[in-house]
Amino acid sequence: VVLISLYAPLSLFAHNLGQLEINAANRALLLSASFAFLLLWVFSRWLKDVQKAGLLVSILLVLFFSYGHIYLLLKNMEVAGILIGRHRYLVLVWGILAVLAAWWVLKKAPNNTPALSLNLIALVLIFFPLNDVIRFQLKNRAYLQARAEERQVETNPVVPAAENLPDIYYIILDGYGRSDWLQNYLDYDNSAFLDDLEALGFYVARCSQSNYAKTDLSLASSLNMNYVTALDESLTPDNTDRAPLWTLTKHSEVAEKLRQKGYKVRSFETGFDFTQIEPVDTFYVTPRRGFNAFENLLLQTSLAVLLDDAGLLSRYQLTNDDYKYHRILFTLDTTANEIPQLEGPDFVFVHLLVPHQPFVFGPDGELSVVDKVRSNRDEYYSEEGYTTGYRNQAVFISKRITEVAQSIIEKSDPAPIIIIQGDHGPSHFTDEARVGILNAYYFPGHEVEFTPTLTPVNSFRLLFSTYFNENYPLLEDKSYYSTYPNAYEFTPILNQCEP
Repeated sequence: VVLISLYAPLSLFAHNLGQLEINAANRALLLSASFAFLLLWVFSRWLKDVQKAGLLVSILLVLFFSYGHIYLLLKNMEVAGILIGRHRYLVLVWGILAVLAAWWVLKKAPNNTPALSLNLIALVLIFFPLNDVIRFQLKNRAYLQARAEERQVETNPVVPAAENLPDIYYIILDGYGRSDWLQNYLDYDNSAFLDDLEALGFYVARCSQSNYAKTDLSLASSLNMNYVTALDESLTPDNTDRAPLWTLTKHSEVAEKLRQKGYKVRSFETGFDFTQIEPVDTFYVTPRRGFNAFENLLLQTSLAVLLDDAGLLSRYQLTNDDYKYHRILFTLDTTANEIPQLEGPDFVFVHLLVPHQPFVFGPDGELSVVDKVRSNRDEYYSEEGYTTGYRNQAVFISKRITEVAQSIIEKSDPAPIIIIQGDHGPSHFTDEARVGILNAYYFPGHEVEFTPTLTPVNSFRLLFSTYFNENYPLLEDKSYYSTYPNAYEFTPILNQCEP
């Protein structure tokens, strides 16, 4: 019984490996096991037969944890014009199944219920997700060890940096596209924003492209100062495993080099585990109440979704849209006001899922959720909804990030280094628009030969060469487009932007 109760949360967690923190499922696993124990105790006292009670509880647990999956599968499905994915229909079916299960256990099941066989089945079921989790952790550990040994071999003597080191802010605005594409496809002119950055002292690479069209590819490359195929030779077109990218991002060469120079590493909760770098000296978590993201996911895939849809769990949770809204505001406020006043030097990694969807911000920073279109089992943004939602969030973050940058500069001593980048451009349009990005640099105190087409793979190469007297020649600026699951099957995208 307990094994069956653990299977649902464990398999759900295994399915989302790399997206969730490793301890995100702990509370759900404990509650699931406790729930199973409670049901077993109640039915054992009622039936006076532990084996039959275990069989009945096992069936009920399967019904409980499968309900949400079936509901999500049928939610928007119509048959003969009737929307069949409604709780009123599905609950009736599940109730009938529960009654039939109870009748069978009480009247038909043999007294010598094969408990051993059921336990073996449960063990086999739970083996697969548990194996995935363990293999994922071991693979990451082995990969990290290999990377550490490789870095140790490749480490060159470094000229000692001057005292009074500047704080370094690496701010990723997820999906923030290049100004020409924003104008062409979204009718949004952000030239005033770029002008404001330049007035603060930023260099804006107005013809920049990302090196890759996906977040995990882009961050793995920029935070390790090289193209991903040069970082790991196993990333070939036939490889669909994205775990090496996540490890490269979480345990990057940039963070490690700065840590060796005495920098403290500070980062924020992002909602995606693979973009939360490790190890850190300070990890900022958005104040919250109620369920975490994994528990919300488990809630939506079980019979407990009935309570949620009825509004009975609202006091214990925020919606995913609410979490994103408050997480971004918290990150912006902390980055602008708290961190610049801390004793440094600090390397601050800030990944903001904006203007990337889901769309939760209005142009003035108000909570304004753009609803998705529902068609049968699919949910997606209409062209109008995507354009409106993206533009609203781009307007908001353009205003706000200028204020954040100005606050960092005014409150920092010595003057900070700030890099503000999109990891890729907007979706829904062309491959070229997908790689066109915002790319701005605040490198005070030095004359730097920036170029309009500079790409993120060279950002920290330029930084280390400029501020730490290291020899990092710039790589050729290249851009590649790919889609999942074939993340490493690259199509080159030429940069045809005219500065």
